[in-house]
Amino acid sequence: MIESLVFLTSMFLGFRHGFDYDHMIAITDVASTQTKKKRAVFLTLSYSLGHALAVISIGISIILLGISMPEMLDEFMGKAVGTTLVILGIYIVYHLVKKGQKEFRAATRFTIIANGILYVYAKLGSKLLGRTIQQRRVFENGYGHHSSFVVGIIHGISAESPTQIAIFAMSLGFGIILGATALVVFVSGIMISNLIFGIMISTGFVHSLKSYNIYKYASIVSAATSLFVGSLMITGFDSVLQEIPIIKPTL
Repeated sequence: MIESLVFLTSMFLGFRHGFDYDHMIAITDVASTQTKKKRAVFLTLSYSLGHALAVISIGISIILLGISMPEMLDEFMGKAVGTTLVILGIYIVYHLVKKGQKEFRAATRFTIIANGILYVYAKLGSKLLGRTIQQRRVFENGYGHHSSFVVGIIHGISAESPTQIAIFAMSLGFGIILGATALVVFVSGIMISNLIFGIMISTGFVHSLKSYNIYKYASIVSAATSLFVGSLMITGFDSVLQEIPIIKPTL
C-alpha cells in the first residue's frame, strides 16, 4: 500500500516537473525549428532520454553514495542557460527587425552560439593569417537526435528535483531498491509530460509556418520569454518564476 503511494506520488511529481519553465523552454528550442511534426516529436524524445539519463545517474549516486551536485555547479549552469536564452532573444528581435519580410526562421540557441564562434574564428583567423578562412556553419536545420540528447543531459545535470525525490524515498526507510524504482517512475512522469508538450509545441509551430504573421508573432512571444527568463536566471532572480503557479517547479 505504502509502496503504491510512493510510486503514484513519484509519477505525479515527475509529470508536474516536466511542465516546469526550463523544460518548456528547452523543448521549444528543440522543436520550434523543425518543419515536420514527426521529426520534432522524435527530437523531443531524444531530449527526454538525455535528461532521463542525467537525472537517474544523479539520483542513483545520491542513493548509493550520498553524493549530490555542488551548489556552485548548479548556479553556474543556471547562469549559462540564462545567457543562451538572452542571446536567443536578441537574435530573434534583431533578425525580425532587420529582415522584416518572410525570410526569418527561428534558430536554436546552440546554432546561434556555435555559428557565432565560427564567424569570429573565420574573421580573426583571416586577419591574423593574411588569408581568407571560409566560415563553416553548423546546425542549420536545427538539432539532430544526438545534439538533442546532449542538450537533455546538460539540462538534467543541475536538476534538484531528482535529488529531493531520491532523498524523499530514502527517508521513508525503503532502501536502495525502492528508492531507485521511485526515481525511475519519477523520470517516466517527466518523459510523458515532455512528450505531451513536445507534441503541442511542434503542432503549433509547424502549422504557423503556413502563415508568416502567426509565425512572426509566435517568434516575438518566444523572444520576449527568452529575454525575460534569461535575464532572471543571469541575475539570480529566477526564484520569482517559482512563485508563478503555472510554472512553479516541483518540490
